[in-house]
Amino acid sequence: MLDVALAKKLIERVTEYTSYNVNIMNEDGVIIASRDPERVGTFHEAAYQIVHGGKDIITVESDHDYPGVLQGMNMVIDIDGRREGVVGVTGDPDEIRPVALITKMAIETMIKYENQKLQSIRRQSRKERFAEILTREPNPDPNYIRRLARELNYHEDIVRIPILCQPDRSKYVSSLLEMIKSSSAHGREDISFALDDKYVLVFKTLDTGKQNIFADYKYILADYMKIALNRMREENIGCQFFIGTFQSNFIQYHYAYRHCLWLADNVHTEHSAVYFYDYAGRYIQQLIPRKELQQIFNVFGSSFSDDFKKDYCELVGSLIENDFNTAAASREIFMHKNTFLYRYNKIRDMLNVNLQASPRDKWLLIYLYLYLMP
Repeated sequence: MLDVALAKKLIERVTEYTSYNVNIMNEDGVIIASRDPERVGTFHEAAYQIVHGGKDIITVESDHDYPGVLQGMNMVIDIDGRREGVVGVTGDPDEIRPVALITKMAIETMIKYENQKLQSIRRQSRKERFAEILTREPNPDPNYIRRLARELNYHEDIVRIPILCQPDRSKYVSSLLEMIKSSSAHGREDISFALDDKYVLVFKTLDTGKQNIFADYKYILADYMKIALNRMREENIGCQFFIGTFQSNFIQYHYAYRHCLWLADNVHTEHSAVYFYDYAGRYIQQLIPRKELQQIFNVFGSSFSDDFKKDYCELVGSLIENDFNTAAASREIFMHKNTFLYRYNKIRDMLNVNLQASPRDKWLLIYLYLYLMP
């Protein structure tokens, strides 16, 4: 059904290019917009017959052929096979025919454009709400989020992984989003949007049928991000990418996004891409309640001297970061290897641990480190 406001706008545009009177009639045969304001609201018999009959065009040779209808041409407004209304051009049919046909085509084109624009706005509104649910609501209504996804043509039974893209300046967020969406590697099922005027968030699809995603996902994502990253480098835009966790359920996407945020807040590196699964151990360690550690290690803490606790946190922290490689750990804290081993041996003797003989002793050192850290 034709919208009256849209019909008036169409008349304003069309009559900029012709001096003939143009009318637009709705499905009830009523003139809803006209260059002649006095005709608005009147019944148009020819238009009614076109909408409800089989004719696409009715040519009126005389002002007396139909009640309320002037000489001219009246043509169906056909939008994707639907008879939405009628456009009429007043005048001698032989004279106005070319103008009338062009007017019909122009109005149909403008209606289609306006419909597409409206659909785009509606889709964007739905997508904004969808993005809000994915990132802001830890316990969304499953039926609602899945209905939104269906309306946006996103399927749930697909494995996706989030990529939180953070350009070095917020003014580049829109440019980065367009670079990502225009890439040939960006698929229809990839969900992407700007977030907080600071990030671009992409839930990238992974093809479990063709790829070993658990072994190869870093290479897959590197290829995906490469195009946008190269374009950004060409324009001298810096960016980091924080990659979260695999998900196949929209309800879990919120947590995958939170994993990306945790990386952004807790992992500081010069690498352009940071992967959550490389830091899953550290993340899980941070989830251990302080109260639990206190109940387990409170006597240790009260028995050690402050100097011992300081040495312990420095050395064991460095060992943890370097996979318990003493040579790499000593280099990281700029300590001579022999000095490092001397101090480490004091810790080993105090706790009676042997990392080489008992991997379980590593966990004791790690959890005691978490307790002693200020």
